[in-house]
Amino acid sequence: MSLEKILARIADDAQKEADRIIERANLNAQEIIKKAEEAAEILKVESFQRTEEEVAQRKERMVAMARLDFRKRILDEKQRAIDAVFQKAIETLCKLEDDEYRALMKRMLLSGVQTGAEEIILSQRDKTRLTPSFLNELNEELRNNGQKGNLTISQETRQMSGGFVLRRGDIELNSAFESLFESSRDELESEVGRLLFE
Repeated sequence: MSLEKILARIADDAQKEADRIIERANLNAQEIIKKAEEAAEILKVESFQRTEEEVAQRKERMVAMARLDFRKRILDEKQRAIDAVFQKAIETLCKLEDDEYRALMKRMLLSGVQTGAEEIILSQRDKTRLTPSFLNELNEELRNNGQKGNLTISQETRQMSGGFVLRRGDIELNSAFESLFESSRDELESEVGRLLFE
């Protein structure tokens, strides 16, 4: 399954979840506003001696606070939905069939390699998925592209769902899935938000 189809399926699932979250938040908000209006009506009756203007101002403040609370809850729910989409995307990438996963990693590595002599740090899980033949193919392609083609897989592993860290001396390029999503979060968040909530 292509990455585009996977992301489209994730976006569709996330859209459904976002719709449910917004519907639930709308019901909660309506209840909050109704309670605020009821409280304001009770206050109005209890405050008979007060001027109508004072009662109206207090009622307006209570309704405004309820609406503000509603907006905050909607934003919180949207943020949770977006976080869920990012997490689902990472999980989906990690669950790709081995051949698809290796093809993805190969594209990512080829675009991240600077000299062709870097060390690849993987997660413990990926050390078994990315075989020596994978590394040989990758190095061969680098040599065909005019680079050194001396990549090695580090004995060191890192805590990450998938992806890799490329190390050359003291310099590291973090291409772990979590890091990639986090570094693109602002751009991706607005796009995911647009897809889910517009």
